[in-house]
Amino acid sequence: GLLCWLAIEKLGVTSLHVYMDDFFGWDFADNLVYFHGSLRPRKQVQLLLFWDTIRCPYEDRKQEHGFPLKIIGFWVDIVEGSISLHQSSIDNIVLKINTFLATPRRRPTLKDFQHLAGHLNWLLNVLPWGKPATFELYKKTSGKTIPHAGITINKNITEELTWLHDIIPRAVGIRFVDSLHWKDEEADLVMWTDTTLHDGLAFVFTGHSFFYNIVEPCNLPSSSSSSNSVDIFFLEQIGILSALYHAAGMHHPPRRLLIWTDSLDAVSVFSSLSPSNAMHNAPLRAAAKIIIATGIDLRVQHIAGTENIQADLLSRLMFDDY
Repeated sequence: GLLCWLAIEKLGVTSLHVYMDDFFGWDFADNLVYFHGSLRPRKQVQLLLFWDTIRCPYEDRKQEHGFPLKIIGFWVDIVEGSISLHQSSIDNIVLKINTFLATPRRRPTLKDFQHLAGHLNWLLNVLPWGKPATFELYKKTSGKTIPHAGITINKNITEELTWLHDIIPRAVGIRFVDSLHWKDEEADLVMWTDTTLHDGLAFVFTGHSFFYNIVEPCNLPSSSSSSNSVDIFFLEQIGILSALYHAAGMHHPPRRLLIWTDSLDAVSVFSSLSPSNAMHNAPLRAAAKIIIATGIDLRVQHIAGTENIQADLLSRLMFDDY
């Protein structure tokens, strides 16, 4: 950290960053100078000269440049504006998932659970929408402290990890240039959703409106009867999922999709991708599958209920007022 600060503040090596002992930055493709037998970016040479001056050891072969470039284990393509993993890293994570699921008697130790979780957390840097697939993994190990104690792999863990295993080979990578780095007014499509527990759910956008009537609401379990009961939060998620599904099915799906909802809980869970129970995780996994397949950049924002007029009227089946 100190060396990075000195290089920036005292030597003027701009756009320099450091993570642990890995320094990285950017320079213009034609800003090259001859150093140690080859042409290299001027900023990189400035840093290496600094290291030479203070006799800081480094391996010349590890001072790489170009695009894509490997930075702390990730492949960064500044031209495409993307971050991804090398195919060997992808294959390695897939292998670790397979090995974990094939554990004899399906009882890996807590330490095995934690090792896999660590690898998956690293993966989430380039596959953020894979996070819903780790819900049951963390739930199963919550509160456990004995490293070599066996923990049974249940059906839910198997389903989530199998889903993740299947999508990893074709889904790893994010575009850091525009991923959520846009203003609300720059959205390609704007939709509004609302849901009621006893009437219906609806979503609207310019010139279009859709609703679904909840049939026989009296048969819905009470929200206080069970941890798996249908509640308004779940239905708000389904409303957002329905809007996303509709947008993804368009002839030209939007790249930037903005969905307004009056549910703060829904906004929070679509932002954090960290629900409190399995029922609320299910819509996230469904949304993740759509987003990974289409590349839609989804943003869910909050709107006051008094301003969400059209979606509110439709969700209450108040067609005459609509």
